Amino acid sequence: MRHARQTNVPIVIDGDGLFLVTNNIDLVSGYGLAVLTPNVNEYKRLVEKVLSSEVNDVDATQQVLSLAKKIGGVTILKKGKSDLISDGDTVKSVSIYGSPRRCGGQGDVLSGSVAVFLSWARQHIIAADPNSNLSCKNPAVLGCVAGSAMMRKAASLAFCHKKRSTVTGDIIECLGESLEDICPAT
Repeated sequence: MRHARQTNVPIVIDGDGLFLVTNNIDLVSGYGLAVLTPNVNEYKRLVEKVLSSEVNDVDATQQVLSLAKKIGGVTILKKGKSDLISDGDTVKSVSIYGSPRRCGGQGDVLSGSVAVFLSWARQHIIAADPNSNLSCKNPAVLGCVAGSAMMRKAASLAFCHKKRSTVTGDIIECLGESLEDICPAT
Protein backbone atom coordinates (compact mmCIF):
# COMPACT_ATOMS: atom_id res chain seq x y z
CA MET A 1 0.00 0.00 0.00
CA ARG A 2 2.85 2.37 0.78
CA HIS A 3 4.48 1.63 -2.57
CA ALA A 4 1.16 2.19 -4.38
CA ARG A 5 0.88 5.60 -2.72
CA GLN A 6 4.45 6.53 -3.61
CA THR A 7 3.87 5.63 -7.25
CA ASN A 8 0.35 7.09 -7.44
CA VAL A 9 -1.27 3.74 -8.25
CA PRO A 10 -4.94 3.18 -7.39
CA ILE A 11 -5.68 0.46 -4.82
CA VAL A 12 -8.87 -1.43 -4.03
CA ILE A 13 -8.92 -2.98 -0.57
CA ASP A 14 -11.26 -5.77 0.47
CA GLY A 15 -11.35 -8.68 2.92
CA ASP A 16 -8.22 -9.11 5.06
CA GLY A 17 -6.82 -5.87 3.63
CA LEU A 18 -9.69 -4.05 5.34
CA PHE A 19 -8.78 -5.68 8.64
CA LEU A 20 -5.21 -4.38 8.18
CA VAL A 21 -6.39 -0.88 7.23
CA THR A 22 -8.88 -0.70 10.10
CA ASN A 23 -6.01 -1.31 12.51
CA ASN A 24 -3.61 1.05 10.69
CA ILE A 25 -5.75 3.74 9.03
CA ASP A 26 -2.64 5.77 8.14
CA LEU A 27 -1.97 3.27 5.33
CA VAL A 28 -4.76 4.90 3.30
CA SER A 29 -5.59 8.14 5.10
CA GLY A 30 -5.54 11.04 2.65
CA TYR A 31 -4.98 8.82 -0.40
CA GLY A 32 -7.72 9.67 -2.90
CA LEU A 33 -6.90 6.70 -5.13
CA ALA A 34 -7.72 4.20 -2.36
CA VAL A 35 -11.05 2.38 -2.44
CA LEU A 36 -12.33 0.40 0.54
CA THR A 37 -15.09 -2.17 -0.15
CA PRO A 38 -16.41 -3.26 3.25
CA ASN A 39 -19.23 -5.71 3.82
CA VAL A 40 -21.55 -5.24 6.82
CA ASN A 41 -19.12 -6.57 9.42
CA GLU A 42 -16.04 -4.85 7.96
CA TYR A 43 -17.97 -1.58 7.80
CA LYS A 44 -19.01 -1.95 11.44
CA ARG A 45 -15.37 -2.35 12.51
CA LEU A 46 -14.34 0.70 10.44
CA VAL A 47 -17.09 2.88 11.91
CA GLU A 48 -16.29 1.80 15.47
CA LYS A 49 -12.56 2.42 15.00
CA VAL A 50 -12.62 5.65 12.95
CA LEU A 51 -15.81 7.37 14.11
CA SER A 52 -15.95 5.82 17.60
CA SER A 53 -19.65 5.13 17.14
CA GLU A 54 -22.12 2.46 16.16
CA VAL A 55 -23.41 1.90 12.62
CA ASN A 56 -26.35 4.20 11.93
CA ASP A 57 -28.68 2.58 9.39
CA VAL A 58 -31.19 5.42 9.70
CA ASP A 59 -28.70 7.99 8.42
CA ALA A 60 -26.42 5.63 6.49
CA THR A 61 -25.72 8.18 3.76
CA GLN A 62 -24.42 10.78 6.20
CA GLN A 63 -22.39 8.19 8.10
CA VAL A 64 -20.57 6.84 5.03
CA LEU A 65 -19.88 10.45 3.99
CA SER A 66 -18.46 11.25 7.44
CA LEU A 67 -16.38 8.08 7.45
CA ALA A 68 -14.81 8.78 4.06
CA LYS A 69 -14.16 12.39 5.06
CA LYS A 70 -12.58 11.37 8.38
CA ILE A 71 -10.24 8.93 6.62
CA GLY A 72 -9.17 11.75 4.35
CA GLY A 73 -11.02 11.34 1.10
CA VAL A 74 -10.60 7.64 0.40
CA THR A 75 -13.59 6.22 -1.45
CA ILE A 76 -15.76 3.78 0.46
CA LEU A 77 -18.07 1.35 -1.30
CA LYS A 78 -20.31 0.07 1.49
CA LYS A 79 -21.82 -3.18 0.23
CA GLY A 80 -25.43 -3.85 1.15
CA LYS A 81 -29.01 -3.95 -0.06
CA SER A 82 -28.07 -0.74 -1.87
CA ASP A 83 -24.37 -0.04 -2.25
CA LEU A 84 -23.38 3.35 -0.86
CA ILE A 85 -20.31 5.05 -2.28
CA SER A 86 -18.62 8.12 -0.84
CA ASP A 87 -15.34 9.98 -1.16
CA GLY A 88 -16.12 12.42 1.64
CA ASP A 89 -17.56 15.01 -0.75
CA THR A 90 -20.42 13.15 -2.37
CA VAL A 91 -22.52 10.02 -1.85
CA LYS A 92 -23.82 7.83 -4.65
CA SER A 93 -26.17 4.90 -4.27
CA VAL A 94 -26.40 1.88 -6.55
CA SER A 95 -29.60 -0.03 -5.98
CA ILE A 96 -29.92 -2.05 -9.19
CA TYR A 97 -31.47 -5.34 -8.12
CA GLY A 98 -28.78 -7.96 -7.63
CA SER A 99 -29.47 -11.45 -6.37
CA PRO A 100 -31.05 -12.88 -3.24
CA ARG A 101 -28.26 -15.48 -3.30
CA ARG A 102 -24.98 -14.16 -1.94
CA CYS A 103 -22.11 -16.51 -2.63
CA GLY A 104 -18.47 -16.49 -1.65
CA GLY A 105 -16.27 -14.68 -4.13
CA GLN A 106 -18.74 -11.99 -5.18
CA GLY A 107 -16.75 -9.38 -3.29
CA ASP A 108 -13.61 -10.43 -5.13
CA VAL A 109 -15.32 -9.99 -8.49
CA LEU A 110 -16.66 -6.62 -7.36
CA SER A 111 -13.20 -5.47 -6.24
CA GLY A 112 -11.66 -6.50 -9.56
CA SER A 113 -14.43 -4.79 -11.50
CA VAL A 114 -14.01 -1.60 -9.49
CA ALA A 115 -10.25 -1.66 -10.15
CA VAL A 116 -10.80 -1.96 -13.91
CA PHE A 117 -13.43 0.79 -14.04
CA LEU A 118 -11.36 3.04 -11.76
CA SER A 119 -8.43 2.68 -14.15
CA TRP A 120 -10.62 3.43 -17.19
CA ALA A 121 -12.27 6.40 -15.47
CA ARG A 122 -8.89 7.76 -14.46
CA GLN A 123 -7.64 7.56 -18.05
CA HIS A 124 -10.86 9.12 -19.37
CA ILE A 125 -10.82 12.00 -16.89
CA ILE A 126 -7.16 12.74 -17.58
CA ALA A 127 -7.84 12.76 -21.33
CA ALA A 128 -11.22 14.48 -21.05
CA ASP A 129 -12.07 18.05 -21.79
CA PRO A 130 -11.91 20.03 -18.51
CA ASN A 131 -15.36 21.37 -19.37
CA SER A 132 -16.82 17.85 -19.66
CA ASN A 133 -20.29 17.33 -18.26
CA LEU A 134 -19.42 14.45 -15.91
CA SER A 135 -21.38 15.04 -12.70
CA CYS A 136 -18.56 13.42 -10.72
CA LYS A 137 -14.93 13.75 -11.70
CA ASN A 138 -13.49 11.42 -9.08
CA PRO A 139 -12.34 8.27 -10.91
CA ALA A 140 -12.62 6.19 -7.73
CA VAL A 141 -16.30 7.09 -7.29
CA LEU A 142 -17.00 6.51 -10.99
CA GLY A 143 -15.21 3.15 -10.83
CA CYS A 144 -17.24 2.11 -7.79
CA VAL A 145 -20.56 3.07 -9.36
CA ALA A 146 -19.76 1.22 -12.60
CA GLY A 147 -18.34 -1.85 -10.85
CA SER A 148 -21.28 -2.07 -8.48
CA ALA A 149 -23.86 -1.67 -11.25
CA MET A 150 -22.20 -4.29 -13.45
CA MET A 151 -21.77 -6.77 -10.59
CA ARG A 152 -25.36 -6.38 -9.40
CA LYS A 153 -26.74 -6.86 -12.91
CA ALA A 154 -24.50 -9.91 -13.48
CA ALA A 155 -25.64 -11.44 -10.17
CA SER A 156 -29.25 -10.89 -11.16
CA LEU A 157 -28.72 -12.52 -14.56
CA ALA A 158 -26.90 -15.48 -12.99
CA PHE A 159 -29.69 -15.97 -10.46
CA CYS A 160 -32.28 -15.95 -13.25
CA HIS A 161 -30.41 -18.86 -14.86
CA LYS A 162 -29.22 -20.86 -11.85
CA LYS A 163 -31.55 -19.81 -8.99
CA ARG A 164 -30.34 -20.99 -5.58
CA SER A 165 -27.46 -22.97 -7.06
CA THR A 166 -25.76 -19.77 -8.32
CA VAL A 167 -22.03 -19.66 -7.63
CA THR A 168 -19.51 -16.94 -8.38
CA GLY A 169 -18.45 -18.61 -11.63
CA ASP A 170 -22.01 -18.20 -12.90
CA ILE A 171 -21.83 -14.49 -12.11
CA ILE A 172 -18.50 -14.16 -13.90
CA GLU A 173 -20.06 -15.75 -16.99
CA CYS A 174 -22.73 -13.01 -16.96
CA LEU A 175 -20.33 -10.04 -16.67
CA GLY A 176 -20.15 -9.48 -20.43
CA GLU A 177 -23.93 -9.52 -20.84
CA SER A 178 -24.27 -7.25 -17.81
CA LEU A 179 -21.79 -4.73 -19.18
CA GLU A 180 -23.49 -4.76 -22.57
CA ASP A 181 -26.87 -4.17 -20.92
CA ILE A 182 -25.57 -1.27 -18.82
CA CYS A 183 -23.31 0.25 -21.48
CA PRO A 184 -23.94 -1.09 -24.98
CA ALA A 185 -20.97 -1.18 -27.35
CA THR A 186 -21.48 0.98 -30.40
